[in-house]
Amino acid sequence: MKARIIREPRCALLWRIDESYPNYAAIARAARRYDVKLRPVADGDLGGIVGDLCAGKPAPAFAPLIAVSDRPAIIVSGLRHDNGELGAFLDLIKMGGASIPVRSMVTPTSKGWTLANLLLELNTEHETVQGGNA
Repeated sequence: MKARIIREPRCALLWRIDESYPNYAAIARAARRYDVKLRPVADGDLGGIVGDLCAGKPAPAFAPLIAVSDRPAIIVSGLRHDNGELGAFLDLIKMGGASIPVRSMVTPTSKGWTLANLLLELNTEHETVQGGNA
C-alpha cells in the first residue's frame, strides 16, 4: 500500500494583525513569496479548530467565553521547517520590519485544538520564556 501524502494548506492565521499593523506590508510580501494565504482571525473564531481555520472553513457560530491575550500572533501552516522554509518566511517578515511577538507553526497536535486553546498555550509559553517581561 502506498502512503498518502497530505499537504497542509499554506496559511497564516493572524491574531490581532490586520492591514493597520505596523509594517504589515512585510507580512503580505512574505505571504506572496511563499504562496501563503493570510487569514485574519478574531474573537468570533476562537471556537474554530485550527486545522479547519487554516483550510478556510468557517468557525462555529458560537465562540467560547474565554479571556485570550490581545498579544499579536501568527500561526503558520504548510511551510516546512526541516528545509528552512518556515524560518525563511519568518525572517523575511522580520527583515521587512514587522515584529510579531508570538509565532508558531501548526503541528499534528495543535491542528485539532481550538484557536482559543492554542492562543492560551502560546501565550503561556511566551510569558514563561520572557520571564514575566512579556
